Amino acid sequence: VRLIKDATLNDMIDAIDWLTLVANAYDGTARMIFYYAGHGIPNEATKSAFLMPTDGFATNTGTCYSLDKLYEKLGELPVEQMTVLLDACFSGSQRGNETLSANARGVEIEPKSSEPVGNMVVMTAASGSETAYPYEEQKHGLFTYYLLRKLKESKGKVRLGELAEYIKTNVAKKSVIENKKSQTPSCTVSNTIELEWEKWKFVD
Repeated sequence: VRLIKDATLNDMIDAIDWLTLVANAYDGTARMIFYYAGHGIPNEATKSAFLMPTDGFATNTGTCYSLDKLYEKLGELPVEQMTVLLDACFSGSQRGNETLSANARGVEIEPKSSEPVGNMVVMTAASGSETAYPYEEQKHGLFTYYLLRKLKESKGKVRLGELAEYIKTNVAKKSVIENKKSQTPSCTVSNTIELEWEKWKFVD
């Protein structure tokens, strides 16, 4: 496990390089989990999505990490399974009491979808122009809270299809109650694993 708090852009680049070294060292037998909790923003012109590092600027996505690039880098790793968990939204909308937008005016944008590649499953906290809300009482994002809750209940021995459905159902219900707004987690997979990913176990 490698934990990086308050990641800068260079921290993100270095972390991906480290994952590459690990994957190569395990010679194709590794199963990796990439988890990100933080801000995501869209480029207003291209609608492409980006992860927001602590030293990045919402008005300049060149200072951020491209989601397309993340999927490309992780997707080309020689691993058996790559599970990507993103507690972030990419619309530039308000999250809780925080305001972060692509143009710093609170404009919500429908981001362009990034497609998983390789042996990759991606679960994200919200769909389209929705916001990924916090669960203030639990000190987590709604997505992260229900992710951790299911992993704790199952001791990690849960299939990804079941996990994705559990998160989607519970977040959608709780968001309406807590925030009076919709939040619909999504799950997308690469074409190469679309017939098998639901049976993958989070851990053995």
